[in-house]
Parts: sequence; C-alpha cells; structure tokens
Amino acid sequence: MQDVTQSVDCNDIIRILYLAILDREPDNIGLDFFSHKLSSDEMTLREIGQTLLHSDEFKASVGKHGNETEQIQFTDFRVYPGYSQEDLAIFSRFDTTGVGPAPGFLTDWIGSRTRISSLWQACEPYENTVMALPVPGDYHADAIEWVGTLKAVLAARGSFSVMELGAGYGPWLAASCAAAQLAGISELHLCGVEADPGRFRLLSQNIDDNDLSRHDIALHQAAIGVKPGRARWPRIVDPANDSGVRPLRPGNLEDRSYLANRLDDTIEVKIIAMGPLLRTRPVWDLIHIDVQGTEVELCRGCLGDLTARARYLVVGLHSRKLDGDLIELLLDAGWVLEHEKPTRMVYHPGIPMMWMSKNDGTQVWRNPKIP
Repeated sequence: MQDVTQSVDCNDIIRILYLAILDREPDNIGLDFFSHKLSSDEMTLREIGQTLLHSDEFKASVGKHGNETEQIQFTDFRVYPGYSQEDLAIFSRFDTTGVGPAPGFLTDWIGSRTRISSLWQACEPYENTVMALPVPGDYHADAIEWVGTLKAVLAARGSFSVMELGAGYGPWLAASCAAAQLAGISELHLCGVEADPGRFRLLSQNIDDNDLSRHDIALHQAAIGVKPGRARWPRIVDPANDSGVRPLRPGNLEDRSYLANRLDDTIEVKIIAMGPLLRTRPVWDLIHIDVQGTEVELCRGCLGDLTARARYLVVGLHSRKLDGDLIELLLDAGWVLEHEKPTRMVYHPGIPMMWMSKNDGTQVWRNPKIP
C-alpha cells in the first residue's frame, strides 16, 4: 500500500494527530518538534501518536470524563480503533476550506449536509455547525468507516460509483460524493436501497439537499436480498429516531428472534436481488453495507458479482460471529482486509448474539482483482 505521508505536508499530519488524540490544534513548540522528528526519520507517525497517547495531557483529558465506565467508553476508539496513525494522513488529501455551516442542517467535515429534522433528537445541538474531523469518530460513525470511504474515492478512475445498502437517510452516498467532488471527480453514479418508507423519504430528501439528483442515480424503496421477493417489515412511526430493523422473511427463525419485540405491527415490503443490482455498473468503487445482520448472507450469495465488480467494501457488522464469518468468506475469495474493528459485546446467556452487541463492528475490504 502506498505511503500516504509522502503526498502530504508533515505539519498537516501532526495537526490531525493532535486533533484526534488531544482534541486541539498543536502549539508551535510541539508542531516544530514533531515535524522535525518526522521529516528527519527520527520518529514515525506511530511513535508520535503513542507519545501523545501517553502524555499527561491526554491522561488528564480522560480523567475529566468521570467514572470508570465513562473512561472506558471514551478511550474505546483508541484501544482498538481499526486504523493507525499513518492512516489519518488520508484526511489531509481533501481540501475542505470551503466547507461552511447551513441553517437547519448538520454539515459533515467533508461538506455533505443533513437536515436536523432527518436525524435523531440527540443531534439537534449540531444544527448550523460543521463537524470536526471524525477522529476517533463523529455523530454517526467511527473513523474507520471514513478512512475506508476516502480510500475508495482516491482509488476511483475518472468517475465514482457508490452503492449504499440499508441506506437509511443516505449518509455515505452524500459523504462519498462530496469527497469525490473535492477530489475533482464530476461523473457520479449512485445507488441507494432502503426498505422503510419513512426512511426512504429521508433518503430522497438528503439526495436533493446535497444536489445529487442531477447525477446518474437509482434509489430503491426495498429491502436487499440474494433473491427477489416480499417480506414483512416492522412499522416505523418515527423514521428519524428509529432504525435497526430488517425484513421478517417467512420461516426465517433468525429474523423472528432478532425482531422478537417488533412482530405485532408490520407492513409488506419488496425485496430486490443484489446480483442484478451489482451488474448495472461495470465497477462499483464503494459498496457500503449495513443491513442489520444479513451482511454475510448477502456477500456469500453474491460473491461472484462482488469480486467481479466491487473495488472497496465497507461493511457494518453486528455480532462477533458475523465478524469472523465475513473474514473467512472474503479472505478465501482473495479480498484484502485493510481495516477491521470488531463488534464490542457484553455476554448474556440465553439471548440472541446480536442482542449482546453494544458497539457495531466495521470491516474495510479491498478487491485486488480491480486495480
């Protein structure tokens, strides 16, 4: 893999490390010191990051967060983040100086915008603001998802094609296209799949708000599956504040177990097959998958088409078993696991494994068969 530090200024990298670890800009003394160490090969990025992590300032910042449980949550991103300090240099590849806030919207650091009314209630304080660098994470994702997304954008050849399965309001369609445009790519191809009618309306609105409707775009109000069909779907009354469901397919015991508390009120939704969807483009630079536990099933059922047409996969996972199953599946198929953050779980006997998960896992895969 190419060393991204060769194409960015040392000061930019050090600034990102300070923001990620100490949540502040570097002072002149620290900037000059580490810049000299980095440029003279006396320290690596990893060693600089470790120095900051072991600093008194960082330890004091953890202590400000109260009891032991809160400290664990605060440091969890840094204990096993799924990326290295070197990976953070990728953020410097995108000039976001022109990104500004907008009334009624939350704006990502990359420039994609989402209506506050489309987001869950806890996001209301972020209205009319621009989010900081998503390191170790932002309001909806860990840095690992951003790193994988930006890698896919930089690997694109002349145009950029992105598919988001289980799209919700379409955060990765909007963010990846914003990044592609900053990278000088004007030809965009988008595909979004979301089954819930309320969340599909949020998706459509988000596409319009980010001026993406003028590009080649296909939005499907449907669930995604290996085969087409119909299924029941838990009714969502408040689509901005409720998510995390999947189709209730006839005779599928895992679906019934996962949706056990949501079986009383359902609607019927269409299921579209993933294979034909993949074949609508010769290459998909990025496919983002987050479908509440059916990710491995989808990838296994469409593995041939994925390997023939997908350059990068960013996959959200929801149990330790799914983590391992996807690793086994894609490694055997020749894919390269570039980043991985395991699902965090708390064991409770007698309940479905997905219910034990407290923080979703993420995997970023590169397909070496598509250069």
